[in-house]
Amino acid sequence: MQNSELEAAIRELDISVPDAAIEPLAEYCRRLWAWNEQVNLTRHTTFQLFARRDLLDTVRLASHLPEGHEVLDVGTGGGVPGVVLAILRPDLNVSLCDSTLKKARIVQEIVQALELPVAVYHQNVQTVLEDLRFHALITRATGSISRLLQWLDGQWLQFDRLLAIKGPRWTEERAEARHRGLLRGIDLRCLETYNMPGTQSDSAILCMTPKRTANAS
Repeated sequence: MQNSELEAAIRELDISVPDAAIEPLAEYCRRLWAWNEQVNLTRHTTFQLFARRDLLDTVRLASHLPEGHEVLDVGTGGGVPGVVLAILRPDLNVSLCDSTLKKARIVQEIVQALELPVAVYHQNVQTVLEDLRFHALITRATGSISRLLQWLDGQWLQFDRLLAIKGPRWTEERAEARHRGLLRGIDLRCLETYNMPGTQSDSAILCMTPKRTANAS
């Protein structure tokens, strides 16, 4: 019955989700919501809200990730977008990190219960990047553009690009980052915008990469 509720919410959005992903997505929701009664992990505690916010954002993000890429979800919280992405795109190598130990342990238990091949690091992104390299860092609702750029200052050799899911205030965040000089040397592009169902607002997927110098090969 619950799976049919999720399927109905997906049909309403007219997005493409593999049939094999429906049951794992529903189970992920059930486990996340059970933990949410003890720890504040999400406000999206119905299948409709999950589909309209978490799932839609992740489906859109997934379209910008090539097959086989190594991906790190920065500040994963309850596992969005990282766990959802791992369910939708088993061809990707997805890892998660969160500096809040309690959240990292909860998402680790969820990942293990779902039998997903996903590494979870109980560390901040700077520590993870000391030893590992990724094709892409992904994030949603983790911090402003300025905060993300401050966290990642000096780390850009460890990954190719940062993909950030942002709400309608992203242009204000970009202006703030420019004013503070944090976008010097960084190319920021908006890959796409799309409506947040049930609202008059749009979400955006931003891509940040280091600018190539004139001498770069």
